[in-house]
Amino acid sequence: MAEPNTSSSRVAALDNLRVVAMFLGLVTHGVLPYTATGLIGFPVRDHTRHAAADVCFFAVHDFRMQLFFLLAGFGACALASRRGASELVRNRLARVALPLALAVLILCPALHLIFAAHTATRGATWAADGAGGWVGPNFHLWFLYYLLMCCAVWVAIRSIGLRLPFGIVCAFDALARRALASRWKVPAVAAIAVPVLWDMPAWWIDTPKGWGPDITVLAYYLGFFFVGALLHRHRDMLATVGRRWAVRLAVANVVVLPLMLKLTVTGNWAEEERDTDPARLAVWKAVAIFVGGLYTWLMIGGLIGLFQRYFAAGGPRWAYLADASYWCYLIGFPVQAAFQVWFAPTTLPVVAEFLLVCVFTLAVSLASYELGVRHTRLGVLLNGKRPKRDRGRVPEPVRDTRPRPVPAVHVG
Repeated sequence: MAEPNTSSSRVAALDNLRVVAMFLGLVTHGVLPYTATGLIGFPVRDHTRHAAADVCFFAVHDFRMQLFFLLAGFGACALASRRGASELVRNRLARVALPLALAVLILCPALHLIFAAHTATRGATWAADGAGGWVGPNFHLWFLYYLLMCCAVWVAIRSIGLRLPFGIVCAFDALARRALASRWKVPAVAAIAVPVLWDMPAWWIDTPKGWGPDITVLAYYLGFFFVGALLHRHRDMLATVGRRWAVRLAVANVVVLPLMLKLTVTGNWAEEERDTDPARLAVWKAVAIFVGGLYTWLMIGGLIGLFQRYFAAGGPRWAYLADASYWCYLIGFPVQAAFQVWFAPTTLPVVAEFLLVCVFTLAVSLASYELGVRHTRLGVLLNGKRPKRDRGRVPEPVRDTRPRPVPAVHVG
């Protein structure tokens, strides 16, 4: 299956978008202790709560991880097209599987200890088994675990595609391009989410835990991964996918998000009361999941267009944040949870406390990366390279090579 587009596989706009999506984890994890609806379970309970925290959580949660898997599929296809599937497998084992193995042995138990200590202050007992066990791809580490599974499935399907007749490949490409250009692609993929997410405990994608794969979660994120790989194969269509980005973002946040929150929150409350008509509740749930899918894809398309318009160039700052983001993702959640526990008894306003926790977490994460990771073997493990050190060498002065005037000779 030869690539129909031979331009560069690197797209700086998507690389920059990946960095921003990574750091948005500070928002989704940061608002959890302050949620007020009772729909979002989190072991750290702050003294102050507000429904705005629930809005903030759903606004980011309902597109961030989906965007991650789409960008991961784009990156996997880019690497495989440049160096082959074997190099992709080697890369993912070295940069995803090995960091995951270390993280489940160190970070997962650390988070359990943080949550157990906080729970004990409320006179309760922390059940580690209910959160996936002391050692496992739990909490934020599930992403790496499911990313490995998505890569494995994609490599297997790609190997089959390489053996397909040329005519079938051409027909597939033509169909894919028609779908990417269609004005109905967003409602179509939003409708697909309804049967996929129907058996979720809540009316949105759940966070998996433990080593046993959740087939529903895997199938859901695998769809985004494959769309990302498809976008790389037809990356000349990126402009089409991101067109009218301002309208998409405005509709998503002004119209769709409030409707999604209303349907999802009140629908879950109605389901818990168990006195709502089952047929009415089923329609309610289907509409809520569909509207949630609209929000997800409108945000993804809008952000792709926004970053192509304004953040399409790289640079040293973006490169530094890209290298630091992996470490910040791994260490950020434990650090943030520790700060959340520390601030939990205080009576600061929600916004002030949230900002303080995020600023402290970001400062600790970036400082630890710069001082203890960037130029070490751990940095090479995470980023695949060791950046050059600036040894403060003073540059040599630039010599003036312009011809000097010849002094006049006075004959007396």
